[in-house]
Amino acid sequence: MEKVSCLIIEDEKPAQEILRTFVGKTDWLVLQGVFNDAVEALEYLRNHQVDLLFLDIQLPSLTGLQFLRTLQDPPAVIITTAYSEYALDAFELHVLDYLKKPFSFDRFLKAVNRYPALAANGDNKEVATGNQTFGFFNVNKTMKKVMFDDLLYVESMREYIYLHTNKGRVITKMSTHEIEEILGEKFLRIHRSFIVNVDKITAFNAEEIFIDVKNIPIGISYKKQVDEVLRKHAF
Repeated sequence: MEKVSCLIIEDEKPAQEILRTFVGKTDWLVLQGVFNDAVEALEYLRNHQVDLLFLDIQLPSLTGLQFLRTLQDPPAVIITTAYSEYALDAFELHVLDYLKKPFSFDRFLKAVNRYPALAANGDNKEVATGNQTFGFFNVNKTMKKVMFDDLLYVESMREYIYLHTNKGRVITKMSTHEIEEILGEKFLRIHRSFIVNVDKITAFNAEEIFIDVKNIPIGISYKKQVDEVLRKHAF
């Protein structure tokens, strides 16, 4: 396969050395630099193209997540951290994977092996636009087809999403932002953790949306958008 360029952004020397070793054992990864500080890495990225970042969260000057939010067109990112509590925020920033220290070489390989699928438009995407009628989703290494007309709502559970359909539930590893980009205009984000199929809504009020007997909360920051969409159909 083609070589993949990468950077390590990590301020702890032992962690740097572990990542150097793991990258060195992976023949298709090419290490372009190691940085102790996110600001230094930011300067490098302004003048160099990189495919993949190994990014710690607790860094001087900027945290890893603050750094990631400054990038307009970030490379693929694998978080490497001793803390588990930032996982949800990290996946909402479209990170490729979240490695909790200490991690093994096997776990490292599992993370980096997600990159080729991402480079080929994603192992969870049959298409890259929101105008398609179905998609294939990775469920325990089997690509399962979901017809979007069958999809009732999407529920986020940390780094996984639950696709609730009228034929059952499909669980796959991706973020709500990623699935939101795949789905068409008839799907509406109503909460940090929920996207609903507007065609399947059976009732709503100021606080909740109902899909048959399921009631789904409307997030405070989404109320205006939800009201604008649904009031078009209210008489």
